[in-house]
Amino acid sequence: MQTAIVRRGAVAASAVSLALLLAACGGEDGTKDSKGEKAGGEGAKQSAPAKTQAELDKLIVAQTDLKGHSVKTPLPAELKDAKTATVDKDECAPLNEVLVIGAPGAEGALAARQTSRMPGEKPTSGTEDEKAEAALKALQGASVNLITLGSYADADAAGKAMADLKKSAESCASGFTSTVTTEKTKFAKVAPASYTGGDEALAYTVTADSPEGPMDAQLVVVRKGSEIFSVHSVSLSGKSEQPKDILEAQLKKLG
Repeated sequence: MQTAIVRRGAVAASAVSLALLLAACGGEDGTKDSKGEKAGGEGAKQSAPAKTQAELDKLIVAQTDLKGHSVKTPLPAELKDAKTATVDKDECAPLNEVLVIGAPGAEGALAARQTSRMPGEKPTSGTEDEKAEAALKALQGASVNLITLGSYADADAAGKAMADLKKSAESCASGFTSTVTTEKTKFAKVAPASYTGGDEALAYTVTADSPEGPMDAQLVVVRKGSEIFSVHSVSLSGKSEQPKDILEAQLKKLG
């Protein structure tokens, strides 16, 4: 049973390019993470209105904003690996970028956070076997969220990025394969979901194949002015829900 859970966790981690899926207890909120400039110097093309990395680090959700979540900053190695992600269908690249890590299109700067939450409390009574069984049961309800916040030159540039993402998701409704380093994730289906917030929002249920069966992840992408934030949610149960508390907290911080 434990092996199956760990394998499922590995699939989910590959989907969001996170290696710390099971670190649901403890954590810290970092302030130094950056996707870096994209190939071709696209970051240099951003004009003054685009927020800086330091500004985004203050605007993205932190530990103090999210009760019941452990908040971490993805490690530099995870960010580096994520930037190498490839896809088997060119038209799926914008969607894959957001699923793996990043904001769609040519953002000038990007901040990222990983949150995890394990329902219930750690068992303190019973035999060791009973404690282990209770812990594994709780683990099945654990969830991981990847949150990114990107800034753009202006609202028009951010709007175009949203339009390109929508087109990509529509073109890839029947699925595609994503590769991060040597790990492949087969997304079998991309279906529209519902979310309202910010100046415009896109939401999808993304189904990935795993040895234990289909895993449904939730993706919500919201534009507020010249900023775009995304929340990619995965649950070890195989059925994730939109994290309303995270979405509301991030919208509140953007004002």
